[in-house]
Amino acid sequence: MNSKQSFSIILIVAFIIVVIYSCKDIGTELLPLSGLSASSTNVSVVKGASKQITVSGGKSPYSIKRQPDSAKVTISLASSILTISGIDTGSTNTIVADSKIPIADSLEITISILGTLPLVSFSNQIQPIFNNQCTGCHGGTGGLTITAGVSYNNLVNVFAQSSCISLRRVLPNDADNSVLYKKVSGTTCGNQMPQGGALSTSDIALIRDWINQGAKNN
Repeated sequence: MNSKQSFSIILIVAFIIVVIYSCKDIGTELLPLSGLSASSTNVSVVKGASKQITVSGGKSPYSIKRQPDSAKVTISLASSILTISGIDTGSTNTIVADSKIPIADSLEITISILGTLPLVSFSNQIQPIFNNQCTGCHGGTGGLTITAGVSYNNLVNVFAQSSCISLRRVLPNDADNSVLYKKVSGTTCGNQMPQGGALSTSDIALIRDWINQGAKNN
């Protein structure tokens, strides 16, 4: 092989290497987004109240890429928990981003601030949570029965028996001092319920709102 042929081969190899690395760079730019998601991307919060949603997927740590209208809401992000506090009625949005490099994934969250909270129905919204998540243990055993027809009278203004016995299972208008809410939110009063898992953020919020609205038998 003469020197001219060798030089040609070197040029071809060099060209192939350049093409490979160019494609690699392009491919990096075109990688699919990292799957950033949230427990809700359409959030309703009452004026003067707060709501939390959970950010997941993508690459942590997360950050607030675009602030919402500060006249309507304030937001804060601690680890994966985004807390939204309503200031005035209306709507706005925020964008949360992950830390992926070179292309960060982002997620837009639409926020509606309501003047009043829609009334939570015990029979249509709270009891179905019990039916789906709780009556396997509390359908006649476990020291508490919360099946349909008896759950309300076994919960509201009834003192707890196994933990936090100085508190009522449900104290109308005061979720923070209701054992039911403490149990499902995992704050105090023993192990979080249901055993071996947890309710969704939205179900926990429904129970909290129902109690704070007076724990009506509706």
